[in-house]
Amino acid sequence: MAPLLQMRGISKAFPGVQALRGVDLDLRAGEVLAVLGENGAGKSTLIKILGGAHRPDAGTIEVGGLPAHFHSPVDAQRAGISIIYQEFNLIPALSVGENIFLGRERLRFGLLHRDEESRQARQLFAQLGVETDPDIPCRELSVAQQQLVEIAKALSLDARILVMDEPSAALTPPEVERLHGIIRELRARGLGLIYISHRLEEIFAIADHVLVLRDGQLMGVRPIGEVNRSGLIEMLVGRKLEHEFPKRTSRPGPARLVARNLASGPRCVRSPSPSIAAKSWG
Repeated sequence: MAPLLQMRGISKAFPGVQALRGVDLDLRAGEVLAVLGENGAGKSTLIKILGGAHRPDAGTIEVGGLPAHFHSPVDAQRAGISIIYQEFNLIPALSVGENIFLGRERLRFGLLHRDEESRQARQLFAQLGVETDPDIPCRELSVAQQQLVEIAKALSLDARILVMDEPSAALTPPEVERLHGIIRELRARGLGLIYISHRLEEIFAIADHVLVLRDGQLMGVRPIGEVNRSGLIEMLVGRKLEHEFPKRTSRPGPARLVARNLASGPRCVRSPSPSIAAKSWG
């Protein structure tokens, strides 16, 4: 199957730093591609280039086999690309429906048609298998509910490619499970999804392939069934780790701060007994 998205030789430099060096990325319809990398690896820059927020210094992008040149986020949206960043792009005072159709308001006889927006919003949430009141202000929603609004907005734009940047960072475990279920449903409908996360357990739960960046360079792309946790960590940090969380031993030094008999009116801080103090400082 031909890739839904191809990025070839993507490079980008900022003053004093080479953020990306000739990165390639392929995404197919009905696939979840996990993108991994430590902070500063180039993930955000790559996604902002895909979303039209940055322009690459070198490289090409094809969507559906056709060359794509994004001069703004609007160009990326028109090509069927939606990006859900960690900081949601919602206006708290507006309702769910108003946020979904912001800038694309439904009109009737030249007037806002709120009933039609609410009806279409309910249809979008039904596709996601959830119920959300489209007339409630977004400020009254939980983080997980706001995320659903962003996903519904992407569907309303007829997105073919959906990028999710650390979507589970502020979610509870049950909310993460529901998010994963929605992602599987979107994948089954033929969307291509790029999923950015630092949580390796999530990658093994939902990804088909994993792409690893390190210091702005592509370290490799692997089918998820051909890698394990230690292998991914080695790709991420560039060396084998004998222990992911090694034990540490330390010997406390001399006290740096000593306070005795502090008082403020009737309240006071009492010094511990010599035996307790000795034990506390080793």
